[in-house]
Amino acid sequence: MAEKTIAIVGAGIIGITTAYLLKKAGYRVILVDAEDGPALKTSFANGCQLSYSYVDAMSSPSLIKKIPKIMAGMDPAFRIKLSPDPSLVKWGSKFLINGQAHKEEFNTRTLLRLSLHSRDVLHSVLSESGFEFEHRGSGKLLIYTNQEELRKAAVRVRQKDEWGCKLEILSEKQCIELEPSLLQLSQPIAGGIYSSIDEVGNPHHLASELLKTMKHDKDFEAHFNCRVNRLVKTGQSIQHLETSNGPIHADAYVLATGPESRNLVRDIGLKLPIYPIKGYSITVPATEFAPEVCVTDVDNKVVVSRVGDKLRIAGCADIVGYNSNIDESRIEHLLNVCKNNFPKAGIYSDIKHTWAGIRPVTPSSVPIIGKAGVDNLFFNIGHGTLGWTLALGSASLLTAIINQQETPIDITGMRPVDHGIC
Repeated sequence: MAEKTIAIVGAGIIGITTAYLLKKAGYRVILVDAEDGPALKTSFANGCQLSYSYVDAMSSPSLIKKIPKIMAGMDPAFRIKLSPDPSLVKWGSKFLINGQAHKEEFNTRTLLRLSLHSRDVLHSVLSESGFEFEHRGSGKLLIYTNQEELRKAAVRVRQKDEWGCKLEILSEKQCIELEPSLLQLSQPIAGGIYSSIDEVGNPHHLASELLKTMKHDKDFEAHFNCRVNRLVKTGQSIQHLETSNGPIHADAYVLATGPESRNLVRDIGLKLPIYPIKGYSITVPATEFAPEVCVTDVDNKVVVSRVGDKLRIAGCADIVGYNSNIDESRIEHLLNVCKNNFPKAGIYSDIKHTWAGIRPVTPSSVPIIGKAGVDNLFFNIGHGTLGWTLALGSASLLTAIINQQETPIDITGMRPVDHGIC
């Protein structure tokens, strides 16, 4: 029997991978989630891309310049709904500050360090198991229709090469040689940027596999359909979780929840710099003309992935508060982009499901990993649009922190103190 019990709030891809690695490290784990299974919200139907090479921070000089266009509703990828919510104003101010060139470079380099570590951890886990989650090495190609935008992107390609991440700048001909389905495109492209190390996999399926494995262990228990209402604090420690199913006691607690984390920690005097950004996806049957390489349409910020026998189309970044309802106009936008780019790639008349998820985003895009607030409370939150890519690496870092071991990579920028949380 493990000597120390850790309760993890949230069974999305961040929470379930954290539970798995802590369980492997010898802890007794209690996993708690308000849904009736793992990875049913933000992790359920994202783009499925493990984009290790493309983890650039969202706030950047180029995005800041586009804000007037976004506010006017003229950008296909972004939407902002103004709100008197003080937390949006505070988060937005910090987001703008992180758009400075030197900050964006630091944040992107931090994310890249974590993403490459995450890839190593995932591969290590897979070498020890037979998990099936439609995983394959697909590579990823960003396609550009504007030569000037491609030229600007080449600056970051050279930087990433210096940081240990090799990307290739391809001509239109080379893009088509790599992925012949690009011949379907309705307009010519200027070229693309390709990464051979990027992959694809279904996070919901991996979460289910991890849960299935852990359920056979006597030192693991899962509480689904169980909402955490409050963290009960005594002195400098969390005493227990007050849940819809009664109290849950542990020696330490991990928050791996989404934007609702802000409400949970408010009662114990903490403020988390996270805000929801909503994304969408469509899943349709794939055809023989579906691209083998994961493709991102840079103009529209839409990703296309073949996942098993399905085609997943995902994109958009809507800052519209905590409403997780599906906006049908965004679904129509994704569908139109894919029909124009890849008219033969999917059976678009047979939509299997549509999805909207709100992702917890920090102003820097860098997640919050570590202990803060009280002696036995740990955070693994704020991964935004990169949760699937960063999940295993983040879980690895938090496991080392809880073990009081040296972390396998430098965590500067990821610690709670780096986000202003003490």
